[in-house]
Amino acid sequence: MDYYLGIDVGTSKVKSVLFDTHFNECLVASVDNLTLSPRPGYAEQDMQSLWLGVVSTLKTVMASPLLRQNTIRSIGITGQGEGVWLVDKQGHPIRNAILWSDTRSAALVEQFKQQPGLEEQLFAINGTPLLPCNSSLILSWLQQYEPETLAQADRFFFAKDWIRYQLTGESWLEISDTGTSLLDLQRGELSHEVLTQLGITNTARLFPPLLPSAAVAGHITAEVAQIIGLEAGIPVCAGALDVSATALGMGAVNHGDVYTILGTTCCTGIVCHDIKRINRKTRFVPHALSGNYINLFAMQSGTPNIDWALSQLAENSDFSHISTQLKAIPAGCGGVFYQPYINGERAPFYSPSARAGFFGVSQHTTDNHLLRAVFEGLAYAIKDSLADYPAGGRLYLAGGGAASSLWLQIIANCTGREVITRRAKELGARGAAILAAQSIGQTVYPIDSLDDITTYTPEPQQVQVYNALYPVFRQLRDALQPVWQAREQALSQLNTLTLSLHSQDPL
Repeated sequence: MDYYLGIDVGTSKVKSVLFDTHFNECLVASVDNLTLSPRPGYAEQDMQSLWLGVVSTLKTVMASPLLRQNTIRSIGITGQGEGVWLVDKQGHPIRNAILWSDTRSAALVEQFKQQPGLEEQLFAINGTPLLPCNSSLILSWLQQYEPETLAQADRFFFAKDWIRYQLTGESWLEISDTGTSLLDLQRGELSHEVLTQLGITNTARLFPPLLPSAAVAGHITAEVAQIIGLEAGIPVCAGALDVSATALGMGAVNHGDVYTILGTTCCTGIVCHDIKRINRKTRFVPHALSGNYINLFAMQSGTPNIDWALSQLAENSDFSHISTQLKAIPAGCGGVFYQPYINGERAPFYSPSARAGFFGVSQHTTDNHLLRAVFEGLAYAIKDSLADYPAGGRLYLAGGGAASSLWLQIIANCTGREVITRRAKELGARGAAILAAQSIGQTVYPIDSLDDITTYTPEPQQVQVYNALYPVFRQLRDALQPVWQAREQALSQLNTLTLSLHSQDPL
């Protein structure tokens, strides 16, 4: 039997997943991926450690009995988007990668936002607002604060491009990743106007040529083959940004399809054939299927809210045990709300100073009320992202959070949409594997014909509860914005005062 391999270079985990010719998962190998935070707001990863994690997962896959008499036809890669991954002329990392979740450029973003008409001008080109996660803004920050880093750099990559370079020795960028802030979406090419307006034209030399997602970008080298046990010469396709590959893997491929990835970002997308701006807070990225786009609302934090809540409020993190407890709590948690902005927010509104919090706590509120409110808060946030789009229809869900049937039902009830999940769980890797098959001429469309779905139907009484409470959620997040800003200013003043007092302290 032939197989396809999908590699998913995630923020928290690296996975290599083996798929058969029907794109059923046959084997999953994963390792944790460490994010470093040397200063508040910083998020970095060691590029070499990331590569070694991929090597580890590939060795596990290649040791499987499934491959003793069978072959891998081709390999696809997906991964976390945005950020900055730089190498020198020898292909060695210059510094830790700066990730999409890094907010060090927030002050610089505010400076650019103050320039009249600049954000609208750039949005018309690259389909994205000015955000700290944008690779273009991180490059601007590096130019201002680490010019020596850019001077040493020879090539710029995204996460998956770095791994593909390690596998093949070939340097390429790919259109969906580049389409997050650097691409002229209409022309499908690097935007020199964006670089000019942000004052980083000198970085143009760093960008390798562009490839479409389903193009062959190289082949496994003899050196890598010997280390991992792969066969030299296996084609490796360009791959796609994680949100684009996941849309393909779950079957969100038609105009108007809506999906949410319940992962680190809790990202909601609407598939579209053109760049029509319905919501002023949206952004656009290319779909993994050429000629399509994704109208994207990528929250700053999704499951980290739940990770925090489970660590502080739950006896254990077993979803089945937790679900039993939380089902006893009525929908709406008795008017307790949670704002899921534990690391700030970027969609459907932008506020780096936003923070998580509970509202409506009374003497009758229990830990289980608070815990369920966290799940509901994220469901409200998904509903918030879709507020300007037609109601009803299907909502495809994927990501680690899709393992909780309780949360999936809450999302169905809160959004009023029929929630669809697939038995296959590694849908980003699955999308990458589908692209790998397409890159060698295999026809695997339509994806949605695969009979592997589970459906969660909205419950009318619960829908009424969430519809009644949702306006309060919206009013609360709007009212809190000046409070978040005041908090940030107060903390900044306290930090300045503390530093001043320490400097006056005799040693």
